[in-house]
Amino acid sequence: MPAASYLLLSLTDPRPPASDPPCLNSAGRWAFHGSAQSPLLAWRAEDGAAAQAAAERASRARGRAVQALPRADASWLEGREILIFSELLEPALLGCAPHSAAKARRLRNEADKLEAFSMVVRAASEAADHDAFTEVSRAATTALRAKFGGGSITSAFAWLAGRFGQEALESVLTGEVDLEGPLSVQQVVAAVTLARRAELHGAGA
Repeated sequence: MPAASYLLLSLTDPRPPASDPPCLNSAGRWAFHGSAQSPLLAWRAEDGAAAQAAAERASRARGRAVQALPRADASWLEGREILIFSELLEPALLGCAPHSAAKARRLRNEADKLEAFSMVVRAASEAADHDAFTEVSRAATTALRAKFGGGSITSAFAWLAGRFGQEALESVLTGEVDLEGPLSVQQVVAAVTLARRAELHGAGA
């Protein structure tokens, strides 16, 4: 049975997307997937005029071009990953409430670690031989000590593969915090996957 198609709101980007773009969720943030706490806002396919009108209101309020895009996913459940728009959700079109200072600091620190450790994992996975890996390890230790007070390739793999890495990635995917470094969300997801595979392989060795 084909997945039902919905209309979701996304920022207009003139570049062809490498993957599905982030969409507006019920908290007024741009997210790559919905969660039980903050589902993606959705309109049924037959409600295209209402979705377009909502996109125009969001564009005016945010000062950025927003468009309604068709999306379909067989795993979506209404009220969980997606939420059908109603008047009660109008504030989400206009903006998002800021996090508390403490939560914002925590999310930023976790996202910074997520990016830094992802870069380490990517560099380690691309090392051509033992000498190259040793050089990556030395550079990683120096960089992580300067930025976070300590760390190594081993700790970077373990952090990304563990609970803290999963929670940090989920915060990015659900729009709670944005990445600020050179890596795309897709590259970070790939690095986390590499770390998990490496940790599983090591545990099974």
